[in-house]
Amino acid sequence: MCRPLFSQMIKLIFSATFIVGLSGCSAFAEGETEAVPAVLLSANANSTSQLEQAIASLLNTDNVKISPSAFVQSSLLAIERAPHKDATGQLIMGRNYEMPQMVQLYIQGDICSIKLADAEQSKQLPKLKCKAE
Repeated sequence: MCRPLFSQMIKLIFSATFIVGLSGCSAFAEGETEAVPAVLLSANANSTSQLEQAIASLLNTDNVKISPSAFVQSSLLAIERAPHKDATGQLIMGRNYEMPQMVQLYIQGDICSIKLADAEQSKQLPKLKCKAE
């Protein structure tokens, strides 16, 4: 009489472990495909150039300058529009009340990408090396 109860309990424990294991695998697989904020593993002239080109493309502008240490400590970066100047270097317009554009570095799997914070536009940067923030 004790033997069938023990056998049923073993089957129940085995089944519960199997179900928990499967749900854990699916949760792990979903986590791999989700983009998460990231920081650069190391900054150099090449990575800075790639980031500047990608950000300029996202903002539909010709040129963007960022610090060589951008995205090293934080996944977010504020990009301000350069003030308009005349040929002598004097400001043409007064104050600029436009809010800076926020861009964020992400990693999805092994691929880094840059995204405008308030839009769905993004650019993949497969040559860049980054890690989750």
